Amino acid sequence: MNEEVLSKLKSVQWSWPMVLVSVLSFLLIYRHYGGYYYRSTMAKVLLFCVSVYGFIIACILTPLRCTHLINYSVAKVMRASSRFWTGLEVDCEGLELLDQIKGPAIYVCNHQSSLDVMLIGVAYRKNTSIVAKKELKSYPFLGWFMTMSNAIFLDRKNRDSAVKEAKQAAADIHKKGINVWVFPEGTRGHESQVTLLPFKKGPFYMAVQARVPIVPVVLANYYNLYSAKEKRFNPGTVKCRILPPISTKDVLEESSEVQKLADSCREQMLNALKEISPQKKADK
Repeated sequence: MNEEVLSKLKSVQWSWPMVLVSVLSFLLIYRHYGGYYYRSTMAKVLLFCVSVYGFIIACILTPLRCTHLINYSVAKVMRASSRFWTGLEVDCEGLELLDQIKGPAIYVCNHQSSLDVMLIGVAYRKNTSIVAKKELKSYPFLGWFMTMSNAIFLDRKNRDSAVKEAKQAAADIHKKGINVWVFPEGTRGHESQVTLLPFKKGPFYMAVQARVPIVPVVLANYYNLYSAKEKRFNPGTVKCRILPPISTKDVLEESSEVQKLADSCREQMLNALKEISPQKKADK
């Protein structure tokens, strides 16, 4: 009897690889036919898997003093894996401008949904820290690797704390020679509208204090491909445009001057957004 039980247990144990292979095979084949629920599920799985990857690669690169490659590696892996599993491509204009930037810069990008992290890898540079809300710091794996990669966590509910963190980031930009990636809208915009929310002044204060250029990165509106509200997630190409760097050398560290800088940047990005987004959406 014991031998029969052991035999059955061994049979079950050896069947797990077959189950995993079968599931993976199904996912590979179905990726060409799956709709909203399939791609949304795969997007969530990818976010988790890449977070785990980020933690592992951070543990490897930190002792080697290669922390400047952590976020870069994660962004590139996310870009490649999301393209494969969800069918989202990125057609980016202006990549040559990035090669012309000498020294640190602050990259500002519009924010539509959680899918943005799957797309920005096309323009993500080495030695770039990302600005994120403080709540993410406590997330398993995601928060751990972000902490190890020198992410800048801002407490939106505590202005004094946010200002302090921004000033420290401005100092680190030159001290550590890092770039900073930030979503200046502060939260996700309206996915069905080709527009931008008002920009927060924090990133622009940071740029002015550090005297580094601002590099606008614009992702086209992809409402035609993705809408959580309408349960739509189709494969397709999202246009991206990198705009010429905006100098901050002559901008005074005054609220009114920084506001003008933020407004000017937003206007340039909004014009580009309307130009590269699907025309039927831009007309609304």
